[in-house]
Amino acid sequence: DFDLGKREDLPIISVITDNATYMDSMGEFSGKNAKKHPEIIIDYLRNYCQGEYLLKTMYFKHRYPSCWRCKTELVWKVTHEWYIAMDRKEKLKVKEGKTLRQQMVKTAKMIRWMPEFGLDRELDWLKNMNDWLISKKNRYWGLALPIYECNKCGNFEVIGSFEELKNHAVSGWEKFEGNSPHKPFIDEVMIKCSKCKEKIRRIDDVGNVWLDAGSVPFSTYIDPKTKELSYTSDKEYWREWFPADFITESFPGQFKNWFYSMIAMSTVLEKRNPYNTVLGYASMLGEDGRPMHKSWGNAIEFNEGADKIGVDVMRWIFVTQDPEQNIHFGFRKADETRRKFHLILWNVYNFFVTYANLAKWDSKNTSRSNNNYSNILDKWIISLLNQLIGIVEKSLNDFDSFTAAASIESFVIDLSQWYIRRSRDRVSIRADNQTDKDQCLEVIYEILVTLSKLLAPFIPYLPEEIFTSLTGEKSVHLAKWPITDDNKIDTSLMKQMVFARKLVESGHSLRKEYKIKTRQPLSSAWHSETSNKLENEKVLDLVLQELNVHKWIVKKDSNKFIKKPSVVSKNIDGFEIFLDINIDKDLLEEGQVRDIIRQIQIKRKELGCDLAEKIDLVIPKLNNKYFNLIQRETIAGQIIQGEELKVIRK
Repeated sequence: DFDLGKREDLPIISVITDNATYMDSMGEFSGKNAKKHPEIIIDYLRNYCQGEYLLKTMYFKHRYPSCWRCKTELVWKVTHEWYIAMDRKEKLKVKEGKTLRQQMVKTAKMIRWMPEFGLDRELDWLKNMNDWLISKKNRYWGLALPIYECNKCGNFEVIGSFEELKNHAVSGWEKFEGNSPHKPFIDEVMIKCSKCKEKIRRIDDVGNVWLDAGSVPFSTYIDPKTKELSYTSDKEYWREWFPADFITESFPGQFKNWFYSMIAMSTVLEKRNPYNTVLGYASMLGEDGRPMHKSWGNAIEFNEGADKIGVDVMRWIFVTQDPEQNIHFGFRKADETRRKFHLILWNVYNFFVTYANLAKWDSKNTSRSNNNYSNILDKWIISLLNQLIGIVEKSLNDFDSFTAAASIESFVIDLSQWYIRRSRDRVSIRADNQTDKDQCLEVIYEILVTLSKLLAPFIPYLPEEIFTSLTGEKSVHLAKWPITDDNKIDTSLMKQMVFARKLVESGHSLRKEYKIKTRQPLSSAWHSETSNKLENEKVLDLVLQELNVHKWIVKKDSNKFIKKPSVVSKNIDGFEIFLDINIDKDLLEEGQVRDIIRQIQIKRKELGCDLAEKIDLVIPKLNNKYFNLIQRETIAGQIIQGEELKVIRK
């Protein structure tokens, strides 16, 4: 109705009071409430001229405004408000006679929007919005609009500074001077209407909060010498800080609020962008996918979250979330995040500390400057680490914490599930290659220290604990940022390791499909040489070790091999592996030995044996040729045969 009235140029009048009651001048409507008695308009039209002007009545579903806090339904009320005109070209003293709307569109295009669709959303708002409503009625707190309106002649004047207000003041300046320009102080001042010379006062309205928020670049910087607003007192100093490099806010709503209001202010005052880059992120919802509300029981107060979840976990939830997608925040999400990252990293740290202490290894006695890693795993993980440093730095410089954090998380998973998994025997108490053991511990130490530095900007506490415990230095937050060593990055090796792990995935899938435990050795395997060719022999050996297979079939024998009835294959993402699943007597016996070793390790753990503690064993009848293997793997002394397996602490 309101829009139709504007289109037909009807007079705009207000017919209800602030409590939605019809005014006294409304005849039979007077005294009735527009919200409580919505039927009176239809009833009136039915009776007026026998319903001649009522065409049709019907119910239809539509959006309706309500109070965001108490959910009470609202009604529309026409009031006298103040606006900034978007399209009054004739009133603007600007080049090319562009309207404010057109200038703001140009300003928005100067900004880098993250995500990129942010620009389209902002432009859509700018091109379709009405004049900017800047006033609020019936408010005390807030920006006191410096508008002085003359009730006699209708003229209004906008005061632009303290000095201008002082020059125009005809009374009340002495009461206002020294106070902030807010109610009630500002309202002591009266000025003279420039047209009719009537004594006038400021309007009662306060400014919309976004009008205030949009002035941040101009109202924030204080001249360190004069302690005055630098925008008005020292423009050169102010320009050192303008425009802002980066701002961020949740994008639902901000395209028409803060992002918009800053663009408006900066366009009018400086004819340029107020910030270079803006990162908008989606909403934080409850775990049930709904907005958080206490009444719905899905809201989590910050202190409760910090106490029950931990601030490091909370931070990691946010930085690993794609900012374009809504986040479903809650305790289950926190548990999953902790399990997927924090516990994995902490377990790697515990692994290192445990075996470094057993080996009496000291970082002070090692040099980490050389590139000569004799073990292929060390060379690979150091290559991956240096690649990670570059990715994290590049991403953070580009305001992309999501890619940086996701890359760190992926690295930690690779570290735990592949490097540590394949390196356990290298650092165990039974390992006989001391040089290789030292090198492995040295590599893990370097990784943990470097990871602590990379993680420090994201989660301050866990990396601080790891870093200070390992290095003895005061704080990771005082340490130098790591630098990528390009000489240690081997892209070919990293690619080969990806191939190897895909083959392992295919091999494990085959074992699961045919119900063959990983502890059960198999005789032979072959992988098809497609575009994903695995050439590095040391990497191939890792695949054999992980899949517990004795040997690779050479290419010249492959056709004969894959035709054997006992050979099965699996292809995952183009990585195909063939396994001979025939288990002869020797393989079966070897698998039984592996089972016995596993049972002994479980019993050691149940008895609370230290990792280096020697034990004696009673084992069922078994070929003596496996005794040395069992002794070495279980740190056993004497082994005697008996009817059932026993672990005896010395």
